[in-house]
Amino acid sequence: MGGTATKEAVRPWRIVSALAVSGFLVALPGGLLPLWGYHVNTDYGIAANYFLVVGGGLAGGAALALRLRKKYALEHLLASGNFGAALVLLMLAFARPPARFWYQALTLLLAGAAAGLINTIVFESIANAYEAARARVTLTAGVYFGAGSAVAAYLLSECLDASSPGWIFGVAAIAPALAGWMAWRLRLPRTHVEELAIGDAAKDLRTVLAIVFALLLFFQFANEWSIAGWLPVFLVDRLGMNPSSAVMLLCVYWLALTTGRIVTARLLSVVRHGRLLAASAFCALFGCIALDTDTSFGVITGILLTGAGFSAIYPLAAEKIATRFSYYHAGYFNGIFTFAMMGGILAPFALGHAAEAWGLRVVPIAAMAGSCAVFALALVIALGRKVSGS
Repeated sequence: MGGTATKEAVRPWRIVSALAVSGFLVALPGGLLPLWGYHVNTDYGIAANYFLVVGGGLAGGAALALRLRKKYALEHLLASGNFGAALVLLMLAFARPPARFWYQALTLLLAGAAAGLINTIVFESIANAYEAARARVTLTAGVYFGAGSAVAAYLLSECLDASSPGWIFGVAAIAPALAGWMAWRLRLPRTHVEELAIGDAAKDLRTVLAIVFALLLFFQFANEWSIAGWLPVFLVDRLGMNPSSAVMLLCVYWLALTTGRIVTARLLSVVRHGRLLAASAFCALFGCIALDTDTSFGVITGILLTGAGFSAIYPLAAEKIATRFSYYHAGYFNGIFTFAMMGGILAPFALGHAAEAWGLRVVPIAAMAGSCAVFALALVIALGRKVSGS
């Protein structure tokens, strides 16, 4: 039978699940730093460059997808992103020291590019579903992305325990390869959405609330990924923890963050959003303070509280996307999502260079400051909505 005859239609939620692969790829550096010896080698400036490499790949992959989406079938592009993820895992099998920096950087560059490709095609394919249920799609995307990040941390923790982790990467590569084969057989919808009116776009970009909203997402992702990028190395440095256990606690952090988003989404309809925001902000601040302790109990408590506190911001932001930016389709949300993810990449990059000068204690301190910034920006948005009556 011909290729088109075997293709099948696909539900939007099945497309969104591809973001689990993207979350897996972008979360790799946090667990790879101990695997590559940066819990012993304190050259944090070089380690920080890995995050910048992922960010460059992320931007490049998104730009490439935007150029290719009109020439090639979306399912083929999505499959290519998954096959790229499988290639990254195979390359990681040979990236442990004494592998050269350029090879490790190339591997992470391809990881970022595959993630950017997947993100762009997913949001292009779910435009109709996004128009029908913006908040639900946004939250579902965040849950899948966080779940993929948790799996990445768990896999890398197992690699640290293995005497020869190459086979783990080889076996793990089967999953994205299989996902790529399944994506190739799908029939992803290509939605022709009218371009946003220039006047509406210009008007929205001029509003202070739109700028503040973008900054809120940027800083929120920066907070999440500051912890996610440096938590294992911080735990080894602060408590002398076993690297494998430290990366496993990174997995716990991602699980707390993802589970918290699911719970918060349920609470949005029954709890006043101001109270929920205040509670989450104090929870995150207290968690960051607890991270800066010298006991395992305090650190674990801090990880759980920080993950739970950070988790509430994303559902609240998702709701504002659905109301404040109601005429934006999924392609525009992809731009917002990519911008926020760049905050998540640049923050651990900057923190690595700061840690080289002042030590890893800058990680929880920066997260505390970022939490205060997010809380302040959210208050500005809430006040602006009351003043404007929107």
